Amino acid sequence: MKNKGYIQNSLLIILTFCSIFYSRIIATTIRFSLLNLFHFALVPAVCVIALTTTRIKDPKQISLCFSFILALIVLFGVTLASALWNNAGLINAIVSFMMLGEPYMFLLAMTCIPITEQIVGKMKKLLYWSVLINFLLAAAQKPLIDSGKLYATGLDGTDGCGGVFFVSGAGNYISATVSIVFALYFWTSGKDKPLSLKIAVAMAAIWQLLFSDSKQLALAYGVAWGLLIIINSKNIVKTLKLVLGLVLIVIIGVWCVTNVEAFKAYTAWARPELYGSDGLAWYAKFYSIRTILAHFQSPFNWLVGLGPGHTVSRLGAWFLRDYAALLGPLGATTTGIGQDSMDFIAGFWLTSGSSLFSPVFGWSGIWGDLGLFGLGAYFYLAFLTWRFFAWNDIAKVTILSVFVMGCIFTQMEEPGYMIFIAFILGLSWHEHQMHLGARKETQNKSILIPNLDT
Repeated sequence: MKNKGYIQNSLLIILTFCSIFYSRIIATTIRFSLLNLFHFALVPAVCVIALTTTRIKDPKQISLCFSFILALIVLFGVTLASALWNNAGLINAIVSFMMLGEPYMFLLAMTCIPITEQIVGKMKKLLYWSVLINFLLAAAQKPLIDSGKLYATGLDGTDGCGGVFFVSGAGNYISATVSIVFALYFWTSGKDKPLSLKIAVAMAAIWQLLFSDSKQLALAYGVAWGLLIIINSKNIVKTLKLVLGLVLIVIIGVWCVTNVEAFKAYTAWARPELYGSDGLAWYAKFYSIRTILAHFQSPFNWLVGLGPGHTVSRLGAWFLRDYAALLGPLGATTTGIGQDSMDFIAGFWLTSGSSLFSPVFGWSGIWGDLGLFGLGAYFYLAFLTWRFFAWNDIAKVTILSVFVMGCIFTQMEEPGYMIFIAFILGLSWHEHQMHLGARKETQNKSILIPNLDT
């Protein structure tokens, strides 16, 4: 019965992942947008089931679980305090907490599953098939979007080749991220896979990056790699390897931008006049921050913000608007800050042309909604993720890329994006724990077996 319970928990994790990863494309296909909200109830339920039915004996796993539970309680407390101070609706606090805390609940649930080859094998199969389906759908959507055939169906194709995330507003970035993150993971974890297959996966991910016009991902991972160099600066050998790798990629990238037509779009950022002290880039990027500051009425707003969903978080910018018929009767509250920023994006040539300059982005939304306390609570969850799951450079650069993307748009609050990142980190962690366990078992056997040569 114990093993059966473990298997059921792993199946719940798989079901939860699928309910988020595939919800966009299914909801778009059957025209039932409320399906996108199902995971808000499923994730906490599965997390509670995993915590209460799995008996963890490893002290490190116990420490991990208690640390994440405490961090989630702190985040919910800050969100609730912000809602109370700013007279925001209780439903605002609940949805805001779920948007920020959901991937960490999912990651917590994953760590409660026993570390077995059977479970890890199932999850790897799910990962491989999901990545392949997403890539094939994105590749198929490209010619349909270019020909206008998707518009003829009444679907909005402005988010490009979104794969399984079509339509979600920025589905091209999320879909391309899935391929990029998987390519990095596959390069290091697929030790039994031929080098030719690894190169093919990497080239396919780069191709999707190009045809989906997801330029910001290249910037995000470049900055994340630079941050990784700084973090590893005490290790001279590793730092040199990372620096040489980054220099090589930059050289290849510059050559491609100069000589390959498919890379010409990357020259759009090469406009020095945008980045001066009075440049339009900074004016656009910090528009929402200036607006938020103009609405501060007391020093407490610095600490708890203007209330969950009241500024430029994903909740405040469009979620409350899109689901007003459902959330309005539940007491949802809003302000004009989010809509004002969205109108600015649509009306200003720089922001309407590239999300890189968008004033609606993750960090501004968390700070505007929940203040410095909210930022602190979220950073605590990020610190725990780094502490327990950043066990190699690929995991580190993946985590760092998420926080760089938080400076660009609202991907940190996009369920499909964050759950995929959490799934990769959780799966990689399980594989690492299996490796450590196998190595420890081998060492114990070598101690028990006497050396016959002595």
